Amino acid sequence: MSINVDKGRPQVHERLRRLLFLVPFVAKNPGLSVEEVAREAGVSREELLEELDLLTLVGRPPFQPDDFVDIYVDDGKVYVELDQRLSAPPRLTAAEGVALAAAAALLKPAAGDALTGALAKLETVLPPHAVQRYRDMAKTLDVAMEAPDGLATLSQAIVERREAELDYFTAGRGQTERRRVQPHELFSHRGLWYLAAHCLTRGDQRLFRLDRIASLRLTDARFDAPAASGQRALPGIVDAGGEVRVRFEPAVAPWIIERFGDGAKALPDGAVEVTVPGDSERWLTRWILSFGGDAVVLSPQWAKDAVAQAAAASLHSM
Repeated sequence: MSINVDKGRPQVHERLRRLLFLVPFVAKNPGLSVEEVAREAGVSREELLEELDLLTLVGRPPFQPDDFVDIYVDDGKVYVELDQRLSAPPRLTAAEGVALAAAAALLKPAAGDALTGALAKLETVLPPHAVQRYRDMAKTLDVAMEAPDGLATLSQAIVERREAELDYFTAGRGQTERRRVQPHELFSHRGLWYLAAHCLTRGDQRLFRLDRIASLRLTDARFDAPAASGQRALPGIVDAGGEVRVRFEPAVAPWIIERFGDGAKALPDGAVEVTVPGDSERWLTRWILSFGGDAVVLSPQWAKDAVAQAAAASLHSM
């Protein structure tokens, strides 16, 4: 399946690599001319000056000079001054180390390059007590999957608040339909990427799996930022399997209320009820069973049967 998108993601990755190259290169070779640095970076003089302007924003708002990185041109030559706090390796927490590892892995560094070397040394800048925690957290990351081709374009649509048109395969109908949407959020769940958007074609909020988008085009139409709802819809394509009503016992009610916000309906006995998309039977049954009896499907019947069968199969395999 091909997705008709621009080359946004390669451009973003290439620019990030260039920015990461410039600071250490100029620090190691101070006083090179603008033309020499541009040639090493593989860009024009004008493009280099734009990158240097961007690097001056590395720091804390309002981005005062000498905040973290001060890279500048003086008499046609390029210099960089680093904050002295960056002169020694930072002492990262386990969570900070995992975040850096995940971000670096998404760039898919080649064997032998500087980023690969930095990843290999990451554990050495962790406090001894945080190393095991870092290793345990790193095992839970899912960074091996390839991001869909439409990810960069939809990210651009979200940032610029531009409507998009997409040809979307609806599993429940077994056909591809043209949709016009206002993209709000992208997220990954259980190895799949989803777009949360307001579907102008259907007139309500929908979730779209990116691997079911056959083609994608940004439009020039703009939209206002959506009001914060305090909740994130669970992954699923509402079109495919309708809605599933689930009751959660009081023991897990606080967690469900935090997760679903206003979407969680409080019941007199302290339990709560929520409605979730039901397109993926496999996801639904695993999710319900993960609560160990504190979650019960109320409707529809097919969902109740699916969970019951999955529970029976689980007991049989023990």
